[in-house]
Amino acid sequence: MARADPAPGFAGVHQPGILTPPPPALVLAAFDLTGTDLTGTDLEALLAAWSATAERLTGGGLTLTFGLGPALFDRPGLRDRRPVALRPLPPFPGDELDPAQCDGDLCVQACAPTAEVAADAVAALTEAVAGTVSPRWRWTGFLPARGPTAASPRDLLGFRDGSANPRMTADIDRLVWAGPGDRSWMRGGTYLVARRIRLDLAAWARVPVDRQERIIGRHKGSGAPLGRRREYDPREPVALPADAHARLAAPEHNQGARMLRRGYGYDDGNEAGLIFLAFARDPRRQYVPVQRRLAEGDALNEFATHTGSAVFALPPGARPGGSLAEGLF
Repeated sequence: MARADPAPGFAGVHQPGILTPPPPALVLAAFDLTGTDLTGTDLEALLAAWSATAERLTGGGLTLTFGLGPALFDRPGLRDRRPVALRPLPPFPGDELDPAQCDGDLCVQACAPTAEVAADAVAALTEAVAGTVSPRWRWTGFLPARGPTAASPRDLLGFRDGSANPRMTADIDRLVWAGPGDRSWMRGGTYLVARRIRLDLAAWARVPVDRQERIIGRHKGSGAPLGRRREYDPREPVALPADAHARLAAPEHNQGARMLRRGYGYDDGNEAGLIFLAFARDPRRQYVPVQRRLAEGDALNEFATHTGSAVFALPPGARPGGSLAEGLF
């Protein structure tokens, strides 16, 4: 089994907020650099300011994770330093993306025991680099309560979320952390795919539970794959309905593609849904083929619409007293 990150201090081999057990509240915020003539030196100063602020803030359940977007590396002095796997995501069938909820030069993921703590941390980080960045979008999420014995929380559809995540150390090393084919300064880092998915919960509530289970490919009560008893029992994708979400997303149907996922619910008063977060060594080979397959045939598409999207490179963790992405500069 892979060990979760310990108490969420800021320094470490990897950034916190990836393997760290997810706290109940999320704020994921994207930013753009304000000037067109900002250089790598300016970015280095910005990341140093964020690192110092994060080192002061983290602890007590708060994790802060930072990412760099593809457009950042179109700037002078950074073009030849782009992480190998950092490319914009392609369009997928059925997407209804709002440009105001997509992309960004930089991102901050704040996970905390309460929404107030996460929001205050993002506010402090924004103030620390005032005049250098402008907010682009912000997603606020919550983690539905776990049952007394369940290893995975339920999503807003009422099903266990994250049951198929890789859990062995060897799998985490192979699937999550940037490998030898990437930039040397990305070793120990990873990539984040973030998607905002609107759910039609009213329509879902009218669907009988047995049909819900066929759509997802799991039993609603236990979280077990259809025909099994326990959440982590082995799946047999070929035994599931052809359009079941779990079958289409299974590694066996996607040339072994897997990723590490976190899911948070959101409800902004106008709509509700899922903030889908996936960490992968290479989104082009792990996320893109799976999402393309889901977009083309997932029975869940009747109830789910992707409205926001972004991808970021997450540098490795900072050394004690150091700064994020020092190797980049």
